[in-house]
Amino acid sequence: MLTKMRSLISPIAWLTCILALLTYVVIELPSRQFNSSITAILPQNADKPWQQELMQQNASSSHISLLFTGASLSELRQAATLITKSDSLAIHWYQPGEVMQNLQAQYEQHQGVIATSNAIDKLRQGQYQSLVDEAWRRLLSPAPLLTNALIKDPLLLTQQFMEEQGASSTWQLRQAWFELENPKAILLHAKLTIDPFDNSQAKAVHGALDNVLTQIQNSYPHIEINCSGSLFHAVIAANSASFEMQFYGGLSFVAILLLMVLCFYSLKPLLLATLVLSFASISGLAAVLFFIPSPHILALVFATTLIGIAIDYSFHGMLGANKGAVYFKKMMPSLTLGLLTTLLGYLTLTLLPFSLLNQVAIFMCAGLTAAFLSVWLLFPILVKTNSLQNHALLGLAFSQVVGFYNKASAKVLSITGVAISILALALLYKDANFVNDVRLFNQSPKSLISQEQKVRSLSNQLWDSRFVVITGETPELVLENEQEIVHLLHAFKQQGVIEDYQALSNQLPAVSKQNEVQALLAKAYQSSEVQAYLAQLQLSTPLPTSLRLTPDNFASPMLSQLLSLKDTHASVILLQNAALLDEHILQLSLHNHVHWLDPLAQTNDVFSKLTSQLVFWLGLAALVTLCLMVWRRGLKLGFAVTLTLVISLCLSLLISQYIQQQLNIFNLVAALLVLALALDFGIFFTAKLSNADVYQAVLLSAFTSCLAFGLLGFSNTPAVASFGFTVFCGVALAALLAPFLTVLTEKESDKHGTL
Repeated sequence: MLTKMRSLISPIAWLTCILALLTYVVIELPSRQFNSSITAILPQNADKPWQQELMQQNASSSHISLLFTGASLSELRQAATLITKSDSLAIHWYQPGEVMQNLQAQYEQHQGVIATSNAIDKLRQGQYQSLVDEAWRRLLSPAPLLTNALIKDPLLLTQQFMEEQGASSTWQLRQAWFELENPKAILLHAKLTIDPFDNSQAKAVHGALDNVLTQIQNSYPHIEINCSGSLFHAVIAANSASFEMQFYGGLSFVAILLLMVLCFYSLKPLLLATLVLSFASISGLAAVLFFIPSPHILALVFATTLIGIAIDYSFHGMLGANKGAVYFKKMMPSLTLGLLTTLLGYLTLTLLPFSLLNQVAIFMCAGLTAAFLSVWLLFPILVKTNSLQNHALLGLAFSQVVGFYNKASAKVLSITGVAISILALALLYKDANFVNDVRLFNQSPKSLISQEQKVRSLSNQLWDSRFVVITGETPELVLENEQEIVHLLHAFKQQGVIEDYQALSNQLPAVSKQNEVQALLAKAYQSSEVQAYLAQLQLSTPLPTSLRLTPDNFASPMLSQLLSLKDTHASVILLQNAALLDEHILQLSLHNHVHWLDPLAQTNDVFSKLTSQLVFWLGLAALVTLCLMVWRRGLKLGFAVTLTLVISLCLSLLISQYIQQQLNIFNLVAALLVLALALDFGIFFTAKLSNADVYQAVLLSAFTSCLAFGLLGFSNTPAVASFGFTVFCGVALAALLAPFLTVLTEKESDKHGTL
């Protein structure tokens, strides 16, 4: 009676769960944005939250640049006009001519309070004749003067300030672009009206832009187009990750189904495996959508490995149920212990401050739990005793394998295992070279990187990833603090330590500096040199003005370098070709509110700390495994299983080291998974189960896992490739070593209970 009730309740409970989860996924999926931004998944420096906020407010990701070269200026202008006049693009094109006109109008309104640092120094030192001589040179030059310049600013200090602003640029400003005579080129800048990391919107904008660029290329074949901006990298990364997720996941699924057909001569195992994998995939996706507001698409690439692990449960479940209810019940504790150890391995990843690994762990924990429940609830009901028949050749092959492993000597195995584990640990300690670099996530093709470099080089926008940040309680204090450090940066430039720098205060002086300029000019106007100059021009002494230029009434693209954070305000000073040594950084840090930021180095440092944590977790996991196996299997078997884990882990990392020439954090993440899978193999090979069935289930499981993870080794993303290759090596080694445990199990199984 109880059996009949379970045969009704179990499928109904399973079906109810999968329908509920599927409904949730169908409702939530269309409204979710899958992130493709690398910065969104990088580990953060929690010690300084304002730094994270500053990086998040960085608007550079919404900018794109297009460089047209290879044709005459007339053709380049026609091409530029065609793209800027297109109505199909969700892009706001930067208008250099309009920006310069607005900037000139702002400076015209504030003449008499804006001056260069050199002019201010001369005013302080009373070098009035030098200022008069420079004013005469400007009056006699053909360059037009600012409106009312002689009335508001007869020494033309603001005129000089504006000339200095544009002196360093070789580009000529046009209304909608920049032009260069030699070599002939046109540069367009634009700001996106969408988030470049919103995959659906980014693809639409990128597709529309690509259509226009293709049209230009067809109309003007000689024009060479180079693109720069996060949009292009984000779309390629998203497309690559989406392709890998579908291709590797689909290929693994198809290969596993074909393997089951060859093994069992029946479509029934296909149906069972499909049920398990479907429930597992839906559960994993539902869990990620529930816990993560904006899942990362790269996490789903890692999650395709669920297929290789979840199918293990199907093999064990089918073979166990095929032997009858008693054998299935006897097999379930081992399967349960295997699930728990795997879950513990993934749950460890949730403790790390690394969003990508957290998302992968959530997906895998939910998916594997669902796979286990499917086997437990459905297989005793759907698989009747002896209803599945193995391929004759497969059965013969497994018999030969069993015979080969059973010939091994327990004593020889023990001595050899200890020797190999000691040697492997020593080599790993000696040769392991951990290199953690953000570039592990780089998926951009070389052609796009080359275009990016050409655009930045020709436009002289080769700003370093390292920069100086100035903080202050108000925007005015930020500008004042920035002016203090600009003199030091100018000295660094003269010393050749930096090639150039870009500071907002060079374009927008602090109000205190504007007040000082007006006070100094009031004194200068009373000097004999300036009085004589005014008399020659028949000009009156300018009256003081209350107008001041502030961030509120200043419109310039450089204003984006001034940020309003939660508890403070900050400005970013960009550097070019910086070669700062520790002594230079120390000089910067001596100034209040000055911070040297190197986001790449800081992220790599966090990676290094995470690497150390994972090494600790691996050591702890090996120790816990030893204790657990000694408790459940006895001292001898416990040490034997631990030896197979150590050898599999160390050799897989060593092989990865020699192939990749280095190791990274993802090799260690893979090692955690290798430990969990190898422990599964050890649990089954030391249990009181049929040797032939265990060999078949474990070796088929190992084959499918190697297939799923091995495919990831071909990924374009170095992080994914490192992960997949290490797991492939580790699982293959564990599958080769685990059967030797049966030699010891036959002698020890009578002394201890088993799971």
